[in-house]
Amino acid sequence: MRAVASILSIILFLAFATSGAQKLIFNTMASQSAEHLGFKKKPFQGVGLAEVVGAVGVLIGLAAKHGSLLTWLNIAAATGLLVMMGAATVLHLRRGDGLKGATPAMALGAVCLLEVILRLA
Repeated sequence: MRAVASILSIILFLAFATSGAQKLIFNTMASQSAEHLGFKKKPFQGVGLAEVVGAVGVLIGLAAKHGSLLTWLNIAAATGLLVMMGAATVLHLRRGDGLKGATPAMALGAVCLLEVILRLA
């Protein structure tokens, strides 16, 4: 199960590091997304920073032995990202994006949850 948890950690790192970096850079796509979701530039970049920090926290957990401090850092980071994806899902649904717009956040949230469960097992 550790191998699966490690693979999920790498997937989460890649997904959130790239998504967070786009929000931090505030490229055209991020700007349009922020406008659609009702965010100003700085708060949207704050979300991006939280995603990047969470991604690094999940990645650090790869070096962890079961029950070590780094394992708990990984679990905390993945849990924080899970909460963010829950909020993102609600936000997309409230903005009228439907399931199509909310599915990426729900899928990443599910991966976060599975990673936490496997780390705790």
